[in-house]
Amino acid sequence: MAGVWHDIRFALRQIRRAPAFSISAVLTLAIGIGANTGIFSLLNGYLRPLPVPQPDRIVVIAAETPGDETGLRYRFSYAALNDYRTEPGVFSDVFGFDTRIAGLTAGGKTMQFVYHAVTGNFFQGLGIGALVGRTIEPGEGERPGGEAVLVLGYKFWQRRFGGDASVVGTTIRLDGQPTRIIGVAPPAFHGLYQGADIEGYVPLGSQRRTPVQTGALFTDRTLRFLTMAARLRPGVSIEAAQSAVDGIAQRVSREYPQEKNVGARVLPEPMARPIPMRFLSELIPLVQGSMLGLAGLVLLIACMNVANLLLVRATARQREMALRAALGSGRRRLVRLLLAETLLLAFAGTAVGLIMARWATALFAANLNVAADLPMNLDFHYDWRVFLYAAAIAGVTGTLMGLVPAWRAWRVQVTALLHDGGHGGSPGAGRQRLRSGMVIAQIAGSLVLLIVAGLCVRSTQRAQHVDLGFDPTNVLTLRLDPHQVGYDGPRTTAFYEELERRLRVLPGVEQFAMAFSVPMGYIFDGCTAVPEGQADNVDKPRSSIGCNPVSPDYFSLMRVPIVAGRGFTPQDIETSRKVVVINETLARRLWPGQDPIGRTLVVPRSEGRLWQVAGVARDSKYLAVFERPLPHLYFAMRQSPSFMRVLYIRSAVAPEVLGPLVEREIQLVDPDVPVADMKTMTQVIAGGMGFVLFRVGTLQAGAMGVLGLLLTIVGVYGVVSYGASQRTREIGIRMALGAEPAAVRRLVLREGAVLVAAGIALGLGIAAVVARALARVFYLVGSADVTTFTIVTTLLAGIALVACYLPARRAMRIPPMTALRHE
Repeated sequence: MAGVWHDIRFALRQIRRAPAFSISAVLTLAIGIGANTGIFSLLNGYLRPLPVPQPDRIVVIAAETPGDETGLRYRFSYAALNDYRTEPGVFSDVFGFDTRIAGLTAGGKTMQFVYHAVTGNFFQGLGIGALVGRTIEPGEGERPGGEAVLVLGYKFWQRRFGGDASVVGTTIRLDGQPTRIIGVAPPAFHGLYQGADIEGYVPLGSQRRTPVQTGALFTDRTLRFLTMAARLRPGVSIEAAQSAVDGIAQRVSREYPQEKNVGARVLPEPMARPIPMRFLSELIPLVQGSMLGLAGLVLLIACMNVANLLLVRATARQREMALRAALGSGRRRLVRLLLAETLLLAFAGTAVGLIMARWATALFAANLNVAADLPMNLDFHYDWRVFLYAAAIAGVTGTLMGLVPAWRAWRVQVTALLHDGGHGGSPGAGRQRLRSGMVIAQIAGSLVLLIVAGLCVRSTQRAQHVDLGFDPTNVLTLRLDPHQVGYDGPRTTAFYEELERRLRVLPGVEQFAMAFSVPMGYIFDGCTAVPEGQADNVDKPRSSIGCNPVSPDYFSLMRVPIVAGRGFTPQDIETSRKVVVINETLARRLWPGQDPIGRTLVVPRSEGRLWQVAGVARDSKYLAVFERPLPHLYFAMRQSPSFMRVLYIRSAVAPEVLGPLVEREIQLVDPDVPVADMKTMTQVIAGGMGFVLFRVGTLQAGAMGVLGLLLTIVGVYGVVSYGASQRTREIGIRMALGAEPAAVRRLVLREGAVLVAAGIALGLGIAAVVARALARVFYLVGSADVTTFTIVTTLLAGIALVACYLPARRAMRIPPMTALRHE
C-alpha cells in the first residue's frame, strides 16, 4: 500500500511540473468522458428502475392484437386481466391501471388532475406503502359501487396542499364527485407513465362513470382500457413468464370470441415506457446503442488525442526513464509510475466531465418542449449508476492511454539512451507511424460522427417539409372538459354552444371548430369498424382505427380536403341519420376499387349502430410525423358527443394574441372550468410526437459531431506540427541548399494531406456501415444520402487541411541558421 501512495505522490508531482500538458489532457478527457456520462445519465434517467422493492421483478404484459398497425391496442379488459391472475405459480400479483385526466376541486378552485385508475392490488403488487395514511387495498374498487377514495401523489400533495398531513381524511371533488383523500404516495414514486408525474391514484370502481355503474367495466371484454403489469415470483425468468402467458392467451382465445387470436407479450418494465408499444420497445435498444456508440466514439478520439500527447511526453522523458532504470528501478516499477500518472489524469478528466455533463443535461431537460400541460418528471440526477459508469470509464481510459508509454518504458534500452549524448533521441519511425495511425483513426471517427450528425440534420429538414395533410399555421388550440367541474351532458352542450357564440365574434377570429383530440397530441382515441354484412365478425379483434369526433367546420379550418362526398353539416345531429367521414386509407382497405359513399359501417363500441359513409377526407398525420398512412374515422360531434374537447381557432392575427381574449371569454361563461394545453398548432406538432424527436436526435448527434471534430483538428495539428518540429534541421539544410519556401511548405503539407486522405477513406467505409445500421432512424433521407456524405467529407477535408497548413507555413518561415542550430 505504501508503494501505491508513493506512486500517486510521484504522479502528482509530474503532473504539476507540466501544467500545460496536464490541463490539455484533462480538458480533452473531460470532453470525451463528459459526453459519455451525459448520454448515460439521460438514458439512466429514462430507464432508471422503479423505486420499489426488487424492481427487476416488475413486468408489463402487452396485448398482441392481430392487424394492429398503430401499436395502441396493447391494453386488456378487466375480465381479461382476471384471466391472467390465474397463474399464481408465475406471478405473485397481476394488476392494472389506466391513466386519465380529471378536474380536482379543492378550496373552491378546480385544476387539471392526472391520475391512475388502478386495481385494488396496484400498490401491493408494486410493494410500496403510503407516506401518510394508507394506500388502496386489494379488492378495493373492483366491483360497482363503493366509496370514492384517492391517494395523492407526493409532489401534488406538496404543491397543492403544502404537505399538510391533515388533508388525509378530507373530501375534495374529482370531476364534481365527492372523493375522500386516504393517503399520500411515497416521494420517489411518480406512477407508471414515464416522463409524467402522476398526481393521484383512485380505485377503478370508485368513479361514477356509466360503465362502472352498469357493471360493464368489469364484465365487457371489448372495453380494453387497462395497462397490465405483474410481479414475477422469485426465480421466474421472463422466458418462463412468456411461456405461461402464451398458454393463458391461447386458452382465453378459445373460450371467448372477443379475445380470438389475441396474444400477449411480457416486457421488463423499463422496456415498456412510456407505453408498451412494440415500435417503442424495439426502438429503445437502437436509440440506446446508437447514443452510447456515438459518445463512445468521441471518447475514443479524445483518448487517441491524449495518447499522442503522452507519446510526445514519453519521448522527452526517455532519458529520465533510463536513469531510473540504471539506478535500480525495475521495469514493473516504471510501468506502474506511468500508469499512475495516466489514471490520475483520467480521473481528473472524469471529475471535470461530470460537471460539464450535469450542466449539459440540465440545459437539455429545461429546453425539452413536449407541448403539453402534463405534470412532468424529467429526472436526470446522478445516482450510483452514473458514478459507477464514470469510474469504470475513467479506469479503462486511464489504463488504455497508459499502455503505449508503459510499453515503451518496458522496452527501454538503458545503455543506448545513456550514451545518447544527453539528447532525447529521435522519435523513431515506429513511434511516428503509431502517432500517424492514431490521427488517421481520429479523422475516420470524426467523419463518422459528422456524417451521422449530417443525416440527422437532413432528416430534421425533411421532416419540417413532410406533408402533414393539414395546415397548422395561425391555429390556436386549447382543451376544455366541463365534466371536471361536474357538468352533465345537456349542461356541457349548452356550455360549448355559448362559448362558440362568443369566440366566433372575437376580433381576428376567422374560423372556429371543435374535436375530441388534436393531431400528434398525447390524447387520442381508437375504435374498430367493419362494413355492414360482416357484422357477425364484429366481436373479433380487428385493426385499430383512429377516430375523432369533430364539428362541421373542422375540415375547412384545418384545410383537410374532402376528396369525395361531403363533410359534416349542422344538420348532422342526434336525431338524424348517423354519418361518418373516413380517410383515403380506410376507404381503400374496406372497399378497394369501389365508391365508399353511401356504404354502411358497424362500429361495435357505438352499441352496434350503423353509420353511413358521407365523405372521404384526404389522408393526414394523426399520431406522429413519422407514421405511415393509417386508417382514420371521423364522427359528427353532435352524434358522438364528448365532455372533453379541443377548441380550434384560426385567426387573421398571430394566434398567441388571441390567447388572453379566449381565456377571458371562458371565464365569463364559467370561471371554474380549467383551461389546459393552450398552444398554437405549430407548437403542438413541435412536441413529443412531432418534430421534438428529430430535434433531440439532431442536437445529440450534432453535439457529438462538433466535439469529435474539435478533438480531431487538435490531433491533426499536433501531429503535423510535431512532425515538422522533428524535421527542423532537415528543413534548414534544404533551405540552405536553395530549396524554395513553397517546396518546404508542400513537403510538410503533403505528409498531413496523406493522413487526412487515409482517414477520410477509412471513415467513409465505416460511416456507410453505421448509417446502414441506423437506416430506421434516417428513413426520411436514406442511409446513403449522397448530399450529406459529400458536404461533410468536403467540410472535414477542408478544415483538416487548414490544420495541416498552419504548421507547414510556420516551418517555411524558419530561418536556415536557426534550423541548423536546432541540434
